[in-house]
Amino acid sequence: MTEIEKLRREIDSIDEEIAKSLRRRIEVAQAMGRMKEGAIYDPVREFALMERLRNLCPDIDAKALDAIYREVISLCRAVQRQLRAACMGPAGSFSQEATVKALGSHVDVVFVDGPQGVFDAIVRERADLGVVPVENTTEGTVYASLDAFSTAPQDIRILSEVRLPIAHMLATWQTSIDEVDEVHSHPQALAQCRLWLGTNLPRARQIPASSTSAAAASVKGQRGKAAICSRLAAEIHGLDIAMEHIEDQPHNTTRFWVVGRQPNKPFPRNKTSILFNVPHKPGTLFEALEPFYEARLNLTLIQSRPLPGNPFEYNFFVDFEGDASDEVVAKTLEKIKSRSARFRLLGSYPCLG
Repeated sequence: MTEIEKLRREIDSIDEEIAKSLRRRIEVAQAMGRMKEGAIYDPVREFALMERLRNLCPDIDAKALDAIYREVISLCRAVQRQLRAACMGPAGSFSQEATVKALGSHVDVVFVDGPQGVFDAIVRERADLGVVPVENTTEGTVYASLDAFSTAPQDIRILSEVRLPIAHMLATWQTSIDEVDEVHSHPQALAQCRLWLGTNLPRARQIPASSTSAAAASVKGQRGKAAICSRLAAEIHGLDIAMEHIEDQPHNTTRFWVVGRQPNKPFPRNKTSILFNVPHKPGTLFEALEPFYEARLNLTLIQSRPLPGNPFEYNFFVDFEGDASDEVVAKTLEKIKSRSARFRLLGSYPCLG
């Protein structure tokens, strides 16, 4: 037996051990599922597990390790109960990719129109969880998601955050780039590719669509038209990739919130999000934010949105580092609440990468 044959046999033996361990893990998950009541999605435990595995195997690529165990966790969750997750569709959207990155592929995806549809699906019990885009590194805040959250029921909260690198493809139907006279996509995607379009397709009309995947569906069978979409959407609709990575910023990333009605566990490195508004008087916003400075809490987002029914008054959304159960954070939030006309804790949650 040659040395390479010995190594192959060793690999075969290791693979058998992995398969047996996976089967055992599934059996234990099934047993736990019979004893569990309520929610089966536990993002804090999943985050802690991923962190422990990365520390255990520092020489293995962290992204690869996360991807493998995301599927293991997703499979073990599914043998307990199949999760339903709502996201913006149709199939092939970046929201679908974010849903799979957050929850794995063993989840029933419910496609809806827009962020409001995600919250409506949870309220109407068509979905257990929802995934909504919040912020993009190129175009900033996704206002529709914040507006939908501001009117959502109080018991819907943020459970986790996932960040998705956004790679835009120019997809066509049997059309070369120099034949393209229309480019269809979501307004955010068009904006994220503004410079590329101005340089390479300056005369093409830009047609807004409800989503990148809807744009891909609309150009199928249409010569002379192109869609800016994900590779997945292009594959689903049988389009050709005329050009890859046409986004203007090479590190274009969107962060998404996983939302739902279940409670979350405390975790030292959680982020917390709140919504508040203040009386329309001089100095009230400063007074509301001052406790963050006093407690030395780091803000990662502050965004204002018009307050419906109150012209020129605003809701303020704030993300910061810290968990709401922490004593310092809890005292800070109490101070902010006492200085606000309306206050809502949107959730404390881990970032799953």
